[in-house]
This record gives sequence, C-alpha cells and structure tokens, in this order.
Amino acid sequence: MLSFNDSYFLGETRDNFYIEPMMKCVWAAQLEVMCVIQQICEKHNIPYFADWGTLLGAVRHKGFIPWDDDMDICMLRKDYNRFLKVAPKELPEEYHINSPYTKEEYSYVLSRVLNAHSISYDSSRLYRFHHCPYIVGIDIFPLDTLPADSNEEALLNQLVAILISAVGHYDDSPETIIKMIPELETLCGIKIKPQQSIKNQLLRIADALCQSYNDSDSNIITYVPENTQKHIHLQKDWYQTCEYLPFENIILPVPKNYDAVLTTLYGDYMTPVKSSAGHDYPFYKKQTTAMTDALTQKIMNGETPFHL
Repeated sequence: MLSFNDSYFLGETRDNFYIEPMMKCVWAAQLEVMCVIQQICEKHNIPYFADWGTLLGAVRHKGFIPWDDDMDICMLRKDYNRFLKVAPKELPEEYHINSPYTKEEYSYVLSRVLNAHSISYDSSRLYRFHHCPYIVGIDIFPLDTLPADSNEEALLNQLVAILISAVGHYDDSPETIIKMIPELETLCGIKIKPQQSIKNQLLRIADALCQSYNDSDSNIITYVPENTQKHIHLQKDWYQTCEYLPFENIILPVPKNYDAVLTTLYGDYMTPVKSSAGHDYPFYKKQTTAMTDALTQKIMNGETPFHL
C-alpha cells in the first residue's frame, strides 16, 4: 500500500486550479490500482507506457494534470492481448477488467482495470483506497498498426467509426441499428447472430478490424477509434524503449521519444490548456448521483436503505 503524507489529502491549488480533498483521495486510489497493474506487468514482462493526460502530466507536472481525474496507459496490441489474458488470474479480489470480452453492455474498444463493482463506505475499503469510496480504475489503450496506404486507412477508419457509432446509439435506438445489420454484415464481411448481444458483437468486430494490419510492415501505430476522428499517427519506433518519470509518489514508464508522442497528440504540449478529459469533471459525481437516486427510490418504496 502506498504511503502519503496527511497534507497530500488537503485541498490545494495547482496552476490556478483548485483540487478538492476528495479528488486527492481519488488520485491516491487510482495510484493504488496503477501499482497493481505495474506488478502484473513486471511479473509477466509486459511493456506499458503512460498515455494521454497521464503522459502529459508525468512530463509537465510530475503527476496529475490539476484538472484531470483519471489515469491512462497504453500497450502495443500484442502486449495488450497478453495482459488481458493473464490479468484476471492476478488481480486482487474485487478488481476486475471491463472490456468487450468481459462485459456485454460495455461500449469501448479500450479496457479498464477497476478496483470494485460498487461504491462502498466499508472501513477496510476506505483504508485500502485512502478514504475513496468510489469505483476507480485505469484506462488501457491498445496501439494497433495502420496501413501504409492512405486509402486503406480511410476505409479502416470509416468501418471502425460506423461500428462504434452503432454501438453508441444502440441503447437509445436499437430498432434503427438492427435495420442497419444487413449493410454492416456486407461492409465487414461478417455475420451477426441475432440471439446474442448485438451491441457486443459490433464492438468485437470493431476491435478485430483495429487489428487487421498488425502483421504488416507499416511503422505507423495508433489507437484506431481515436484515429478515426483526429488522424493520430504515432511511430512504432517511439515505443521500443522507455524511460521512467516521477508521477506523484510513484514512477511511470514513458516512451523514450515522449516529445514526439506528445507533440503528435497535443502540439505545443508545454503550454497548459484547462479542459476536461472528454467527460464531466469530476467523474465520481455521476456515481454519487446514481447512489443517491437508488437510495431515494428505496425510501419511496418503503424500504430501509441502511441496516442499523
């Protein structure tokens, strides 16, 4: 278990941004999850790298970007697949992985290692995760090879984007997506099984398409779902070796050529730009709202939400 000074959990202003005490607890809990991932990767010799805001935070802040609330790492696909194979046997109790292959209602190609299934104020949970009661985890992005031919890349991007869009809209408009299935089957050369989860099948097909060029000689890699929108071209060579940088009170591996990676991702990355990480900040307010709604419904149903 990581050790923190009591002062770490005080509210603090960094770069003119106020970080509330609970966010500090969430950061500490995420660092605990990161240490579990590190132990698994070291045991099985699986390379991994800080990615996205976590990479930027390591280089620019030596820790979390003040207005960031999560952690991201990436792995080359072959290492990512090995991690997904060995991790379930190595993760502590209550930890689990959300991916297209472990959770039917999941909606992303990336995977998440999570520390729990629900919010808990159990004393042992609060002790292990530095008074953080929330579900916290680490996002893991697979890096796949892109075709060298731009027309082939455009086609791959289009197919993956269509499938992921269909997954994203399925819950709200299942009938619309089901009507699209014959066309999707023709486009992707696959067959959807109506008796199984449509949403999950579409996501697995998207994930398989992302891996289509991993045996090619191309040196271009990316997280394909993001590339469909932003055309992010990274180089395999940048991920062949790493160096280690401090991140809060742990050490994280970063690509040896992290300057090229960050320039590709963010341009002038040393100039701070306050923004959310693609979701509402802080993420745990959604969990608090969901718990409050559930407890309110129990009370309205005449149930006792807490056992005294």
